[in-house]
Amino acid sequence: MTNNILFINTGVIWGGVEGWNYKTAKALDKRGYNIFILAKSETPFSKKCKKANLQVNTIKEINSSSFFNLFRVNKLKKYLIKNKIDVMFFCQSSHFKFASLAGYLANVDRIIYRRALAKPINNHFYNRLALKKFVTDFMAISKTTLNKSLEKLPNDLISDSKIKLIYNGVNYDKFVNPKVKNDLRKEYDIDQEDILIANIGRLERQKAQQDLINAINELNKNYKKFKVLFVGTGDKAQEYKNLVKELNLEDKIIFTGFREDVPSILKQVDFVAHSAIYEGCPWIVLETMAAAKPIVAVDIPSVRELVIDGETGILSERNTTKFANTLLKMIQNKEKEKMGEYAQKIYKKNYTFNKMIDNIEKRILY
Repeated sequence: MTNNILFINTGVIWGGVEGWNYKTAKALDKRGYNIFILAKSETPFSKKCKKANLQVNTIKEINSSSFFNLFRVNKLKKYLIKNKIDVMFFCQSSHFKFASLAGYLANVDRIIYRRALAKPINNHFYNRLALKKFVTDFMAISKTTLNKSLEKLPNDLISDSKIKLIYNGVNYDKFVNPKVKNDLRKEYDIDQEDILIANIGRLERQKAQQDLINAINELNKNYKKFKVLFVGTGDKAQEYKNLVKELNLEDKIIFTGFREDVPSILKQVDFVAHSAIYEGCPWIVLETMAAAKPIVAVDIPSVRELVIDGETGILSERNTTKFANTLLKMIQNKEKEKMGEYAQKIYKKNYTFNKMIDNIEKRILY
């Protein structure tokens, strides 16, 4: 059994990677491991870890060229040796070569690259070297992430024993039967008879909310009794608001901005709509399942991995008319509640946060 575990993250915003590092570090701390954090100073991740009384030290931002800075590599190596680090986790692609080299030079027992990005790793010499020689465990968060990450690399580069498929996990207490914090229908003056739909996530290119907005425009021609909450912020927010105004959908689409009461929101909506172009293991899909709600989603591999089409949700081609028809199909589906209950049953079996931590312990730490 290992004792001293390091999480490295120099992200300057709070995103899924930061959330995973923070929650996993806290959970392992509670299970008796000695947790160390290396983070960029004064970031949300650094502040949250300090507030949780985790041992935090600062490190400068790590980028794709940090791997070539031998002074920085040596400095991290000395840190690892000084603190007798047994295990180190890192997630960002910019961190993987730099941190894995330092870990290798410091003789760290387990060097884990948690891969959350469903994009190919470039077949460069230094990537191959780091994956073959330095990294001890390649932890993928979905089959989609694993297959996509490795598609440009030689088939025999990473041994099967090195690959660890460990799905994300969602907090049971937070999403199963949460308390309603705010009555959404009162807050946004939504008729009790209206179907309430939510899109939850960053307003950005990857999430492709313009596809959902255009589908809602089509839906509105055939069905009127609905409202859609767009929950989140992002660099596409103004662009999407302009599109909604241009399509005269301001009475159908409500931009809520960032909300901290997502479990409460999920409890009150009828279903969730998802339109991302690509995902690793989408948190919102797992959270929707945990909340016992069905989902309508554009059919991409990582979503297909989690959603059973026609049973826990309905999948659609990325086509405006077909997406609109799929939304209408879910609106008119009288089995929505049963679909959500089945989704929650699958979540409880496979995707709880405790199960994820158990898998990390059993498959990596022991």
